[in-house]
Amino acid sequence: MTTILSISGLTKEFGELRAIDELDFQLEQGTVHGLVGPNGAGKTTLLSILVGLRQKTHGNIQYGVSENRVMLLPDTPDFFPFLTTREVVDLARYPFRERVDIGAVDKVIAEVGLEEAVDRRVGGFSRGMKQRVGLATVLISEPQLLLLDEPCSALDPFGRREVLDLVSGLKGKTTVLFSTHILSDVESVCDSMTVMNKGRVLYDGPIDAFTNSDTQSFEDLVLDLLTTDSNNQGEK
Repeated sequence: MTTILSISGLTKEFGELRAIDELDFQLEQGTVHGLVGPNGAGKTTLLSILVGLRQKTHGNIQYGVSENRVMLLPDTPDFFPFLTTREVVDLARYPFRERVDIGAVDKVIAEVGLEEAVDRRVGGFSRGMKQRVGLATVLISEPQLLLLDEPCSALDPFGRREVLDLVSGLKGKTTVLFSTHILSDVESVCDSMTVMNKGRVLYDGPIDAFTNSDTQSFEDLVLDLLTTDSNNQGEK
């Protein structure tokens, strides 16, 4: 398998706070990888570093794809309120117009379940609908590495299922790294995951290897891992 992203020794410090602490992991082509951890674990900081929104303190990041094929969807996407769904997605297509035909706009909008809102102005959209528009704006570029920050956080159960099905359908075509607090989402769609706490990696590997237990659920195993680490840190 081709390595799409390789991170070694990645560290980010904000003054005396070490938000990411010597992080190591790799993403293989065509896989879906979950990034799990509580608030303050360093998930969003990591994603922002990967797309150049923040600078690392030190460490090494290597991409197996061109950096213009790496796309990030933030957790709260927002848009010019006077634009329609179609206009927002077409604007996102514009930098890639030489390889992405205009016909892809309506197709992507339908994929995220907004075909009935294609000509509506986005200013009146709910947060969940804006999340779908955001997904369309990153998918239109045909990314080879897709970074999703809490993509299901504002969606109802039906919308969440549609997004997870969409992410699952990207397997084998696009490499996906997404952070989430919803542990069942990780278990249902991810091939592998990284569990973080206070900037450190507690587990990095396949989902199957982590869930090799007959007595505990996936959620209980993750929570036990995080709780044990927090308790150990508190004793130091």
